[in-house]
Amino acid sequence: MSRILDDQTVDRLLPPDAALAGVRTAFELLGAGAAHDQPRQRSSMGAVTLNVMSAIAPTLDAVAVKSYPVVRRDINRASVITVLVYAHRTGQLRGMVQADLLGQRRTAAASALATQLMARPESATACLFGTGYQAPAQITALTEVLPKLRTVLVVGRDAERAATTARGIEDAHPWLTVEAGTSAETAVPRADVVITATGAAKPLFDGALLRPGTHINAVGSNHARRRELDGATLRRAAHVVVDSAAVASAECGDLLANGLDPAAATEFASVLSGEVPARSSSDDITVFESHGLAIQDLVCAVRVLEAARVAELGTVIDAWAPASDRDSRRNR
Repeated sequence: MSRILDDQTVDRLLPPDAALAGVRTAFELLGAGAAHDQPRQRSSMGAVTLNVMSAIAPTLDAVAVKSYPVVRRDINRASVITVLVYAHRTGQLRGMVQADLLGQRRTAAASALATQLMARPESATACLFGTGYQAPAQITALTEVLPKLRTVLVVGRDAERAATTARGIEDAHPWLTVEAGTSAETAVPRADVVITATGAAKPLFDGALLRPGTHINAVGSNHARRRELDGATLRRAAHVVVDSAAVASAECGDLLANGLDPAAATEFASVLSGEVPARSSSDDITVFESHGLAIQDLVCAVRVLEAARVAELGTVIDAWAPASDRDSRRNR
């Protein structure tokens, strides 16, 4: 039997703290060599691009394939995202999860986990570049790990959209003071943490604006020809960390377009394990390049499917039997 889960069920069963725990588990599995993550592959024809990524985690009895088409040239947003989860032992389909919200929450959780380890714990002001689907979730996740966060500065190209995003964040987190604007020059020098969650192709701010000790979560650039950060930011950074060296080598525009070698960056699993220190000084500028890993989707999807099984949620279907089972029945 398999389960089909929609975004409404994911919303109920994967709150931000559960997504944070899931992403931590994903990086721990990678660090221990207990999982395989296959970077995103893109196939295009005309205006349509199909994105496919996958992961294997034997200890979770799971194999996952995430896929999503992008059908318009003017946006980077997927039309719909799905994750198929199979049993590692038998190949049986365990379930299919609509993964728009799951992807939003695991992406935000990765930023939060990096912030927890790499930012100064007294960080109180965050600067958020972006007004799209991912942006508000980034702040929600930060509230889980930054107890002293009090001010959020939303920066967008469109003042009205920035103001709308700011109002939504303030409504969700009334203890925060949220300001909106279009000026990076005003916002960046005030920030302890900077989040870039945009579809920008060119740098969003001058790295000279960063004050010592700032941590940056670069979320939006997952294409070799797109970058949100400039060379000055990366030259000033004492530590650049990537979620995966293999993924960064293929699609980290922030590094590739600035002429930097992704292989020289630290993989986040090494920071999480304590093998590599996150920062050596409170004045260090640190950067986390987040591109999204299928192992994160796998762990979060497995959590949601198990919780749905216990709560008897979702649509249950009779899944096809693995080929080996069908063959054995025929032989009888």
